[in-house]
Amino acid sequence: MKVLVVDLGSKFNRFGGQARIAAVLANSLGRYFKTYYLGYETAYSGHIKRQILLKREKGLGLSVRRSRTSEMWVLRFVYNLLVVSKMSDLDKEYLLQAVSKLKPDVIIANSIQDINLLRFFKKNGLEFRSIYIDHGSASTSISGYLSKEGVPLTIGTGINSLTLNGKKNRFFNFYDINVALNQDQLKSISNFTDKVALIPNGLDIKVKRNMDKETKLRKKLGIKAGDFVVLYMGRMFDRQKNIRSLITAFTGIDDRHVKLLLVGDGPSLPEYRSLARGDERVIFAGSADDATINYIYNISNLFILPSFWEGFSLTILEAAAHDLPIVLSNNAYIGDLKSKGIGRILSFDPRDVVQIRSCITSMYRNASIRKHALSVSEDIKETFTQERMIERYKDLILRLARDR
Repeated sequence: MKVLVVDLGSKFNRFGGQARIAAVLANSLGRYFKTYYLGYETAYSGHIKRQILLKREKGLGLSVRRSRTSEMWVLRFVYNLLVVSKMSDLDKEYLLQAVSKLKPDVIIANSIQDINLLRFFKKNGLEFRSIYIDHGSASTSISGYLSKEGVPLTIGTGINSLTLNGKKNRFFNFYDINVALNQDQLKSISNFTDKVALIPNGLDIKVKRNMDKETKLRKKLGIKAGDFVVLYMGRMFDRQKNIRSLITAFTGIDDRHVKLLLVGDGPSLPEYRSLARGDERVIFAGSADDATINYIYNISNLFILPSFWEGFSLTILEAAAHDLPIVLSNNAYIGDLKSKGIGRILSFDPRDVVQIRSCITSMYRNASIRKHALSVSEDIKETFTQERMIERYKDLILRLARDR
């Protein structure tokens, strides 16, 4: 049996959970099927054995996407309209020929942008079963698209319009099955189709320790012995990640031994640097490669995710794998983390800086709270494994193949 993982969304993002899941599926499903990847090069695609790589065009204006301008939804709307119109510049005839030679039994669409290519394949006689993985793009509400905190607008897929619900019906029902990453997404997609399955993300993370490298990293970042390091890892994109509230909450903590380590890049970074100016305890580490990220987790004492929304953040799984206590916003604290026998995670209203500050200080000052949080991280690590995720996708693919 042959499986093709498509991820045209990788055109915009070389890093992040969505691109990483595409690579994990293309690699790990290869144990059971002949598996291929179709998309753009990402930080994770180098180990994929069979792939059809697309070339990013120059002049896409991706600097706009990384700039503060992209925080303005009207400009982002126009930008995405122009960029997605460039998606039609794909050599679809070439891709049709290439994929026709592969003759995939199942195609997995890893991004919202993939639907037009899959429609083209269907229209031109290619027969396959299809799976769509919703990373939080299609299952949101229209108010979510237009609000400052919402999902970035994605134009050109046919679901973002005044007739949103009708378009969503057609979008989700195009696929043979839709994969929700969490229970809220499952409920949302179920409003439009019964062709939906719940498969939470999972990761196989190998934690490495190197005391010499960790010591050098501490020195480079200005972290001293005895410091309590609060870590945020991810995009600097306030419309989703809400780091402004985190910085505001943190700067109100009067303790020089508590440090806030912010790792990542994005359009809101200049704003965050300005907001934290004068407080040397706020450390901006920038982007980091996988090896350095491993050591960053190792030198931290607490992981925090203050997001306005999340699908199923892989950074939660990474932090748990590195035995870090975790604090989440109520919006990032998805139902799947509450319903599998996992202990209670300390959480907060993402708009309430007093609550955020209280969660950090409670974790820092109260050993019993920290001990409980460590046991919760152990539960997460044992529950959301890559092996379980891949087994569920394997079973789903086999079920679809039997139904052909």
